[in-house]
Amino acid sequence: MAAIIHAIPLFSHLGRTELRAVAKLCYEETYAPEQVILKQLDEAQHLVAIVQGTARVTRDGRTIATVGPGDVIGEIALIDGLKRSAGVVAETEVDGLILHRKAFRDLLETSPSIAMKLLLAQTARLREADKKLAALG
Repeated sequence: MAAIIHAIPLFSHLGRTELRAVAKLCYEETYAPEQVILKQLDEAQHLVAIVQGTARVTRDGRTIATVGPGDVIGEIALIDGLKRSAGVVAETEVDGLILHRKAFRDLLETSPSIAMKLLLAQTARLREADKKLAALG
């Protein structure tokens, strides 16, 4: 499972031992087409790293993005503890790796190196999103 986790951009900068630590906390889940993966405004209990399949991200009933292999969904609300800003529905069968909030928070608190690497990965994602927004206007 560590190899699968390493292929996910959020976790790709982790070393072998760090990947094994994350892998121990994850479990696999499969979602059928049209199954809700995450519901908008729910309390964040877990993140999902998509291994296979595609899903649509919706906000207020409108599709705002499509996600697929390598994408992580639900991590923002998982970090800040606020309600989910969007929902996610499987378009095809989706295989995902689940990481629960408590396990994730405990991992960040006990492993500063993992916390820093994930922070840098999230910052890179935010910068990329900022570039895309700038290109639109």
